[in-house]
Amino acid sequence: ALTERKQRLSLRLPGAVSGDDALGRAFVEHTHCLNVSGGGILFESGEKLLVGTRLKLRIEIPEQLRKHFGDREVWQTGAVITRLEAMEGQSVIRVGARFVDEPHN
Repeated sequence: ALTERKQRLSLRLPGAVSGDDALGRAFVEHTHCLNVSGGGILFESGEKLLVGTRLKLRIEIPEQLRKHFGDREVWQTGAVITRLEAMEGQSVIRVGARFVDEPHN
């Protein structure tokens, strides 16, 4: 299972992230992850965010990949932002976050 090893899977999966932005305002953003491992995730965001911010993640898992995600259709968990990467010439940033909760349905 994905949670048992740190293998990083390059996946472009749809999902949503919610939390507070750099100004403390609550937001919900539809996004997609770029890769995911048992310990964390990389996704793109158009929000202004801060390292250390706690987020809620909700990722939709296609049927052929569910065996890697405990047979879940939706992967929901909490995460903390560990790094932010600005992308030259793009309005989105790449956000690295570490999972801090057990996934749940």
